[in-house]
Amino acid sequence: MFVRKRSVLAVIAMALLASPAALARRPPGTRSERAAGLKTPIDEFQRMSPEQQQRALERLPPGQRQKLQERLQRFNRLPPEQRQTLRNLYNRLHELPASQQESVRKAINRFSEQAPERQQALRDELRSLSALPEQDREMRIASREFRNSLSRREQGIVRDMLPVLPSH
Repeated sequence: MFVRKRSVLAVIAMALLASPAALARRPPGTRSERAAGLKTPIDEFQRMSPEQQQRALERLPPGQRQKLQERLQRFNRLPPEQRQTLRNLYNRLHELPASQQESVRKAINRFSEQAPERQQALRDELRSLSALPEQDREMRIASREFRNSLSRREQGIVRDMLPVLPSH
């Protein structure tokens, strides 16, 4: 379960948080996020002793272990504000009903199957949408420009990832 949640977090982070400038504009966490104590799998892993971390990593297949270690190193190199934003993002995902969480996970999987240049186009669109109030997001998604810039599959990915975008 830890690995699955961590993978989701990493992919969402890559999808949404490619720009430090966008992170600086994000509001602080909500009351429910603070009340939850922000206990993400990353937090739990980092609270482990080095020996416990090593044992946990050794239980993973080699390829998965290496990817997880690389993601964790990237996470640890982020400035504190970006790490907090990722925790908030993780919490938003897990505040959703199970069916919506599953939709987001499937969208993340579809996102990762896209060619790199299409992933960038999706990141750009998600970043733009995250800066908009809810009603403006709806207008953007209904626009001809949105329909013409993304394939139907890509439009579905964006729609399914909307629930984890910050609310305005």
